[in-house]
Amino acid sequence: MTTPIDTTWLQRSFPDLSDFRPLGQGGQKLVLAAKHGRDGEVVLKIVYPKTDPESVRREMLAVQQIQSPRVPRILEHGIADTNIGTCVWLREEKVSGDTLRNILVAGPLPADSVLRLGLQMMEALESAERSQIVHRDVKPDNIMRNFAGDFWLLDFGIARHLDLSSLTATALPYGKMTLGYAPPEQCRNFKRDIDSRADLFALGVTLHECATGKNAFLDPPPRDHLELLKRVEQVVLPPIALPIVARDSFRDLIATMTQKNRIHRPRTIGEARLWLQEIYESEGLV
Repeated sequence: MTTPIDTTWLQRSFPDLSDFRPLGQGGQKLVLAAKHGRDGEVVLKIVYPKTDPESVRREMLAVQQIQSPRVPRILEHGIADTNIGTCVWLREEKVSGDTLRNILVAGPLPADSVLRLGLQMMEALESAERSQIVHRDVKPDNIMRNFAGDFWLLDFGIARHLDLSSLTATALPYGKMTLGYAPPEQCRNFKRDIDSRADLFALGVTLHECATGKNAFLDPPPRDHLELLKRVEQVVLPPIALPIVARDSFRDLIATMTQKNRIHRPRTIGEARLWLQEIYESEGLV
């Protein structure tokens, strides 16, 4: 659904907010920036009525359970009447900066930024792993860089709670994912195989894209989704030659994170983070 929401009701429904500005609109929600009297700049997400309420509840639960300094906090939530019906809304901490997707338009990131991105995303994903949560949608669109150069992980809208029953029908041939970043087991909806190693694969693809300037699964553009799926399942990402002291170790880390079979990836996010931490420190970064 992309029906515009009449913003004249916003001030009535959210009297503590002002200066509403659209950030995005998708199939499930409208996202706006606004100002709050106490919390300053915030993000207001308005979820469309036909969205499964349990998926909304789980998105909130994921952020509340993870409690990571690399994940924007949910400050408040509730229900409001709109011109398209009764909607659930979330008010979140706003990260002032830009999405990694927009940043990559200018080309690859500097080596130190690639390493910082990797380490900070692994810190967020390790917190999710401890809470038995798989993000399932790590990609440049869901990562923000603030004005200090730090990175934040956004949008747990399709997060998988490993300690809760799955909301995705087992019989579906494809799982919830972004094709070109998700690993083969997630694309094929092999639910028993989806764990934090799925996020490691997607982060590995993202880091490879940040280091080289392109996603090798998406460039050149595939004819259709089936060709793209075939690339994800069969194409090995080209080795990275990041200009750092530990370039061989970083190359091997990305290659291991993006293995087609999850058993060949690092066993946990924490194991991958320790590997990257050694690389990070070898560059004299803190």
